[in-house]
Amino acid sequence: MKGLKPIREHSKEPKDDDNLEGLEDPVNGEESDEDEDAGVELSEVISERVQHFVKRFAKGFGSGVAVYSGIKVVTALMRNPFREGLPKIRADVLAKDGLKFATFMGLFPSIYDLAVELLEQYRGKRDDWNSALAGGIAGLAMVVEDRTRRRIYCLFAIARAIGAMISTLVKRGLLPSVPYSETALFCSCTSFLVYCTALQPQYLFTGYYKSVLKWSRDYTDEKLKKLFREHGDTFLTCADVGLHDQNCTIHAAIDFAQSIPPFAKLPKQVLKTVVKNTFWSTAFLATMVMVAKYAICLLRNLQHRPPPLRPWIPAAAGILAGLGVLFEGTHRRRELSLFLIPHTLYAVYLWAKEAKIVRHIPNSSILLFALALVPIMHAYEREPESLNLLLHSALKFFVGKRMSTVERKKRRTISEMSI
Repeated sequence: MKGLKPIREHSKEPKDDDNLEGLEDPVNGEESDEDEDAGVELSEVISERVQHFVKRFAKGFGSGVAVYSGIKVVTALMRNPFREGLPKIRADVLAKDGLKFATFMGLFPSIYDLAVELLEQYRGKRDDWNSALAGGIAGLAMVVEDRTRRRIYCLFAIARAIGAMISTLVKRGLLPSVPYSETALFCSCTSFLVYCTALQPQYLFTGYYKSVLKWSRDYTDEKLKKLFREHGDTFLTCADVGLHDQNCTIHAAIDFAQSIPPFAKLPKQVLKTVVKNTFWSTAFLATMVMVAKYAICLLRNLQHRPPPLRPWIPAAAGILAGLGVLFEGTHRRRELSLFLIPHTLYAVYLWAKEAKIVRHIPNSSILLFALALVPIMHAYEREPESLNLLLHSALKFFVGKRMSTVERKKRRTISEMSI
């Protein structure tokens, strides 16, 4: 960082009274020794910064290749491809998609480091606003990424930015801590997402929609289309479309019991902690799935109307299902809410676009991602407790250790923060 000061000094416009000095010796017409030293110093500084930028890029690029390779290896092993021969992991890693990911991971920390130093010199002080602004500038590096991943990164960053800003404001006493606010947010998200699953699946990420159907076990797109979406002349029971033959209440109890084993398959680390966390997480997931399906069944039977399903029914079922998050601790509720925000934002965006409330702006995801990184990088430097462990660890791995010289007094833990 010390080397950037000469760059800024020598890039300034000379003052009027300096115009006659330093360029040429008035006696013999030769350059002064001072200007010669300045030119050498400037070239050395530029060379040093270029070398540092290239080293940071190479380190980030290599880390990006390693992360992408690891993801591909794990994905290949989970798909059990060995029945058809060894998976072609090398081809996936060296593909254009992998190089784009690695290039972004190399550019982001390189641009971030350079931007921080330039801002420190330009503003004449070192504070966390330099990191915030540098984060926004470095975020523009996402232009090299795949269009699909841009959208995913953007939605993820917006959700984390919202969480970081609210947690920071609550921690500093600028916003009141509202009890169960994370539960209300979670229920709002599940309400809209259950509505989309039942009636408007085109608003959801394809992978997320398939996951929801998998979690439900007996729901399929064809069954939902016939039972909820297509117009009909008579009321259809669950048995009419092959969902279940039993009474809805009996099926809900059986469904809840059947949900426990799949959701309980979590990695085992420390036995006592894992058993406790697994129990509450399993109770939450099984309850949420069962309540959503059972509430739709009950409300449909109470209304007893032919398809399509009235929109308020899945929305109400989603709210009731979302209350299952109360099985989780405060910190987990916050994280689960932040997990649903990107999916909800994406669904709302597609709905608003279809309704012609908003229109698509080319490359808008790049700008939104860059803006979202402003509060995220500010939080990374000043309020790291407002970021979850995964995001904080990822930033520390790719960007490096925090540079903040300001240590704020810790007032409350993550689990005590309210979103």
